[in-house]
Amino acid sequence: MKNLLAACIAALLFLAAGCSGAPSEADIRAAFEKNIAKSTASLNETAQMFGGAGKAFTDMLGKAEIHSVKKIGCVEAKDAPGYVCDVEIDMTVPLTGRKKDMTTARFVKGPDGWVVTE
Repeated sequence: MKNLLAACIAALLFLAAGCSGAPSEADIRAAFEKNIAKSTASLNETAQMFGGAGKAFTDMLGKAEIHSVKKIGCVEAKDAPGYVCDVEIDMTVPLTGRKKDMTTARFVKGPDGWVVTE
């Protein structure tokens, strides 16, 4: 009987954790990737104004690439919508190269999924 009760409590805790509302690690990665895609598109638009020289410059820079994202923890944001999350991100950034860094960012769920806000 005690084992059954312990199993039920563990299952309820597991379900409650899944319903917390905070973004998952996959959600956080997708939000960062959307942010990178948006920045890249903006840079490419600017480069087009400079013709071949602009394209050569953006090609020289290379593109940002996320290698891994590890969610450390999230708390509900105070005085703003969404969640503030501590994240370890391993990525390659043009000019500076690959590095692993800790960052804190706020994530808000929108109609197209989670987004990183400033």
